[in-house]
Amino acid sequence: MIRFRQIEAFRCLMSCGTTVAAARRMHITQPAISRLIADLEEDLGFRLFNRTKGRMEPTTAAIRFQRAVEENFLGLERLRQVADTIRAEENEGLSIACMPVLSTSLLPLILKEFFKLRPDVPVKIDTVGNAEVMVKLQDLKVDVALSLTIPAIAGIEVEPLLEAPALCAMPADHPLAARSEITPQDLANETVIGWMPNYPLSQNQEDKYFGHAGVYPQYTIRTHTSHTRYAMVAHGFGVSIVEPFASELWQHQGVVTRPFVTDTCHSYVIAYPSSGSRSAILQDFRRATLRVVNDKALLPWATPLTQE
Repeated sequence: MIRFRQIEAFRCLMSCGTTVAAARRMHITQPAISRLIADLEEDLGFRLFNRTKGRMEPTTAAIRFQRAVEENFLGLERLRQVADTIRAEENEGLSIACMPVLSTSLLPLILKEFFKLRPDVPVKIDTVGNAEVMVKLQDLKVDVALSLTIPAIAGIEVEPLLEAPALCAMPADHPLAARSEITPQDLANETVIGWMPNYPLSQNQEDKYFGHAGVYPQYTIRTHTSHTRYAMVAHGFGVSIVEPFASELWQHQGVVTRPFVTDTCHSYVIAYPSSGSRSAILQDFRRATLRVVNDKALLPWATPLTQE
């Protein structure tokens, strides 16, 4: 039976050229390299190297076999990396990837419920943007993620969580603060804190909010994070279209919000690495999440998409 160590020795020898260099890279002895190669040749049933004058010259069969090894070795290496990660984090509890705005608003509410179910489970929070969320899920770096809707992609299982209305944020002394709601036409002559034009999750935001109304506001500052837009509003740089999660946090900084009249809403999901099963801890986190999402006292503006 071919063993991983044999394949590793073969790759090292092919790249290094000598058993001495290969042994040094693998931190084993030269005879051990030779033994691994000999065992591999016996298992394969054909010669990989010609031994001439103390050197090991790869055969044509070795060149052909190397192509297959390189195609498949990365998969084996990834399994080893995953195993190393699991072993290192075995006692680390629950690892969560979360957008910045959710980590300071929704996630604390969820963790209060979660710790009622699992008071002794340590939690690690990785605050990242949506693009990084997808990478961390695919690479099995986290157990679960909370984010804006992400596209269907291999290695990720997505469960719709809630929809949230769009709000218009403005300084408390802004003339539009007297309105009960804000329309796109109201912002025709306003300076708006906008979105990064080339950021994947911000593309077409302007069209979604203003294009149908034929309104094209002025943009002096653009960013892809909600907290930054709130902060720019708080410092008087303009108004902005925002999600409602952080609105209460920024009220204390002189920012008020009003409903923004649009057909566009913010959709959020809970996502997991694709798997046939989930741990009991992960199931309890999901249960805590749904309790919060479906609690009108906590999120009166939210439309839950999944029932507890």
